[in-house]
Amino acid sequence: MRTANIVYWYGKSEMPKDGGGLRALAWQEALTALGFETTIHALRPTGMGVQAQTPLRKLKKKLIPMPLRGALPPMTPADLNVVTVPSVFDSAIRVLPRASLIFDWMDLWSVNARTMGSASIMSRPGGICQGLFWEVRQRRLVNSPRANVFAGFGDTRLTDSADASPGHWIPTPITPASSGAQSEGKSARTVGFIGNFDYPPNVMSLRKFFKDYAGEFIQKGIAIKVAGFGSEIVKDWGFPVEVLGRVDSLSDFYGQIDAAIVPIDHGGGIKAKAVEAMAYGVPVLGTAHVANGFSPEWSSFIGRIEDLLRQPSQLPPVPSVEEFDIQFSQRAFTESVRSMLTTTGHLTAQSAL
Repeated sequence: MRTANIVYWYGKSEMPKDGGGLRALAWQEALTALGFETTIHALRPTGMGVQAQTPLRKLKKKLIPMPLRGALPPMTPADLNVVTVPSVFDSAIRVLPRASLIFDWMDLWSVNARTMGSASIMSRPGGICQGLFWEVRQRRLVNSPRANVFAGFGDTRLTDSADASPGHWIPTPITPASSGAQSEGKSARTVGFIGNFDYPPNVMSLRKFFKDYAGEFIQKGIAIKVAGFGSEIVKDWGFPVEVLGRVDSLSDFYGQIDAAIVPIDHGGGIKAKAVEAMAYGVPVLGTAHVANGFSPEWSSFIGRIEDLLRQPSQLPPVPSVEEFDIQFSQRAFTESVRSMLTTTGHLTAQSAL
């Protein structure tokens, strides 16, 4: 049997169900379905889990937003090695056969460093320096694997150079709701955001959104709800927002709102929360940064946050269940991986059937 390794921050037992975690699990499901005996290898030891934001870690993040270098964990040899953390790409090039390598750029760390660094005066110098550092490194790294895979459509520009290995846009899949009653055409009286508040880009972006828009939303009679792991910290921010905390049912959350706010300006890749809201039939309002993660035909489903402040307010369309399935289902992810691996030679045309 063919074998495959997946390298991510966490192992399967501690995998957070966020954008990166969902993507690592999607890789495992796809490769298993394609006949690979697949193992996820964690860069963080078991028991560390999602790292808490200790004071020292918070200071490090302010001064140096992104990691620089890391080493691969011990792994058994495999026919295919899917590496998803840029800090260990160099290590992978040194110790693994290049013909076995697939680099999954869940996001571009040059963008992450720059946007996360812009959050404060203290972090800006480190963010600018790291952004330039990762721009140079990225242009070199894309030349080494058999193929490059991108979660965000706009990030595929990294492989435009003649020396780069082929690039493929394979967005992170999201399981749609069993009944996706669509909210298109409704007025937005309640909007919401759900996410992991231990992830600094979420916190940075949401605080900026509240500072810029919360007052205007309240004046227009639009209620705001937030939910997710660690969302209780929003209670200390001083904005008129309903905090739901950790919720057991995504259906219940999306059933309470007329539109999803995804005000993310930090990080890269595709915003899983925007895809998730579409899966539940809820219109999405986001930033240009969020829209950049989608192909042009899909960015039309991302409305602008300012549209809610118009008179009358406007909501974007919601993709049909069939449209969503074609692009963002696990089946679509697996078929895209199958096509890519056939192109790279890791699957033969006959075995890919």
